[in-house]
Amino acid sequence: MAEVVWIARHGHRQDYADLGWRKRAERPHDPGLSAAGVVEAQDLAQCLKSESIEHIVASPFLRTVVTAAHTATALALPIQLEAGLGEHMSSKLFKHRPEPLPVDEMADRFPQVDRLYQSQIIPPFPETEEEALARAGKALQQLLDTFSGPLLIVTHELIGKGAVWGLVNQRPPVRFPTCSLTKLVHEQGEWKMAFTGKTSHLSQPRHPIPEIWNYLLRQIVHR
Repeated sequence: MAEVVWIARHGHRQDYADLGWRKRAERPHDPGLSAAGVVEAQDLAQCLKSESIEHIVASPFLRTVVTAAHTATALALPIQLEAGLGEHMSSKLFKHRPEPLPVDEMADRFPQVDRLYQSQIIPPFPETEEEALARAGKALQQLLDTFSGPLLIVTHELIGKGAVWGLVNQRPPVRFPTCSLTKLVHEQGEWKMAFTGKTSHLSQPRHPIPEIWNYLLRQIVHR
């Protein structure tokens, strides 16, 4: 079992930088990274390149894969795409099940992606927030049974929270700004959180999302 788990959130989203992007996009539910998000992903890779990470597992959505690809290149590691770490399948956010690109198509774009890995958990649609939190915790537990050695997962805000709560007792407060790091360590028979929401490795100011933006995005998603 891995003795260290790193959890990173994806970088700043393309649709948060360009509110008109969703209306033009063929896959509006699956944005990539903004220019600022790419810089964040590069900063994350620079921060982690000296760490003894042995496995990288990411949500299969584009923004998480792009984020993970920078670190995978820095560490010369493949990326396993795990649907159990994917976006919250919320009927409040999506009219229909949001599907990531097929693995082979993603691997054509990102050669770091492992074409042979098969997801251990396929989330239902729809799912409640509590179901998504529980699913994330179960996914991380299964990954720890599958992979030995220090593990990095790249995922989404809510799913990162569920992953932590699946290992650490009593649901400690956690923070997941874009491309932040949370570190879990296994000591004396239990998992503990070393830190959460670390952003000191990022080279540019944060990108807060005003509530009006969140409101507008929800309206666009449901159109």
